[in-house]
Amino acid sequence: MKKFLLLNCVLTLSMLVSCTSVDSGHEAPVISWGGETDMNQTLGEGIHYGLNYIWDETPEYEIRNQTITIADKYYDANDMELPVTVTVYFNPIKGKTNYLHKNVGPDYKDIKLTPIIKGALAKVIPQYSAQNLNRTSRGVAEKKIKEILLKESPKIYIEVTDVQFSKVGIPFAVAELAKETAVQIGRNELAEKLEAEKVSLAKAKVAEAQGDYDAGVLNAKTKDILSQPKMLEMMRIENEKIMCEGFKAHGQSPFGENNIYGSNQNPTLLLQRK
Repeated sequence: MKKFLLLNCVLTLSMLVSCTSVDSGHEAPVISWGGETDMNQTLGEGIHYGLNYIWDETPEYEIRNQTITIADKYYDANDMELPVTVTVYFNPIKGKTNYLHKNVGPDYKDIKLTPIIKGALAKVIPQYSAQNLNRTSRGVAEKKIKEILLKESPKIYIEVTDVQFSKVGIPFAVAELAKETAVQIGRNELAEKLEAEKVSLAKAKVAEAQGDYDAGVLNAKTKDILSQPKMLEMMRIENEKIMCEGFKAHGQSPFGENNIYGSNQNPTLLLQRK
């Protein structure tokens, strides 16, 4: 009886310590200590008891819906390089993670799924122009890509649930042309401004030259008038008059003292001209 109780305790303790658990939303294949995959079962989420879990491995695979995003360049119907971003929704097929682990491996997203998605994109995108993908045909293109993936992905034990274009960019050739056009417009505007500035400066110089010319003509005419004999005589008389007025006011002869023009007391020349 004591031996039975002891054995029962040992078995119970072994069952408690020889268990494994699988996280929510995951599934696990069972891999033996020798590396062989059990193709008859997979472990769902929760705790699983068994002595074999002392030595067997149970790698987890997420079976919830996941996404993978591809951002790459493809040629459209107009043979122009087009940047696109596509998001694909997928999940490993429930109950098939042992096949996925054995035949593809934990890196299935990189080594298998991504190339399959890129291949589908390369088949569908060239059927449409960038304009159509942006405006009218995006949904149709998404459906075609999904149909291809629904055929191809089960081969690697993956189920594709949806495909969406996150972004369809402008073809590089169009973008470069738009950029060059914008640059050229800027150059043209700058050239127009420089030309207007030159015209303005030229007009200013013409106006300045015209002003100098007009001033020169007026100055020459003035000098010509002032050089006439009658004008000179009038100016001489005016000057003598001014000097006479000064003599009256200050008693000082503008011609000095003790000379033929008189003195301060008797400026005969000025008196005679008065």
